[in-house]
Amino acid sequence: MIFAAIVDDLKQERDLLKSYLEKYCQENNLFIQLSIFSSGEELLKDYTEKYDLIFLDIYMSGLTGLETAKKIRERDKNCLLIFSTTSPDFAIKSFRVRAFDYLLKPYNFTQFTEVMLLAEKSLKISTRFIEVKESREMVKIFLRDIIYVDYSNHYVQIHTKERLIKTYMYFADFALLVAKYPQFLHCYRNCLVNMEYITALQDNDFALSTGESLPINRTKKVEIKQLYANYAFKKLNGDV
Repeated sequence: MIFAAIVDDLKQERDLLKSYLEKYCQENNLFIQLSIFSSGEELLKDYTEKYDLIFLDIYMSGLTGLETAKKIRERDKNCLLIFSTTSPDFAIKSFRVRAFDYLLKPYNFTQFTEVMLLAEKSLKISTRFIEVKESREMVKIFLRDIIYVDYSNHYVQIHTKERLIKTYMYFADFALLVAKYPQFLHCYRNCLVNMEYITALQDNDFALSTGESLPINRTKKVEIKQLYANYAFKKLNGDV
């Protein structure tokens, strides 16, 4: 779950930012809990360290964005602060409150997306999910909870930390749902493993933190091991 706040004294600007944020989360399968404030004073009234991300307008009546940010930093050292402004002149001052980035008005959705991609990478938020049909209901599954996925009797079997979820679909169709997420590796026929759960690379299989092991396709063993090594290297360098 992303906890985010928008602080702007203009309703039109609040609505625009809200629409962009909701669109981004919808397109990227992210959960969000959003709070909206019309002033810095309103945000600070009962402030708690729950926010991952706060969007602050610079030029507000009452407390300015920078003044609000200073007070936030007295209570919260970790949340990402993203300023929105009509002028880039404040940029140097923003470093004093450890601003993460800023949006120069008027900005479009593409520019907003660029900032959000950087913010998401910085936060390493694990809130991405997929939706599948289980029996007659659609269920949301966090990617972080998926250990591995296999296939049996026309059912995709999603092994999670809590339970086994079965969905009636082709394995190839399920694979498309997670194809853009780098942590999933096709290690064997109709089997995907979440590399976050791999604890050891053995000769012919992967050892998992659950105590289970998954086989490695022998004909593609070198390629699969290299893909895992590449992922491990990127993770070590903070690139995934």
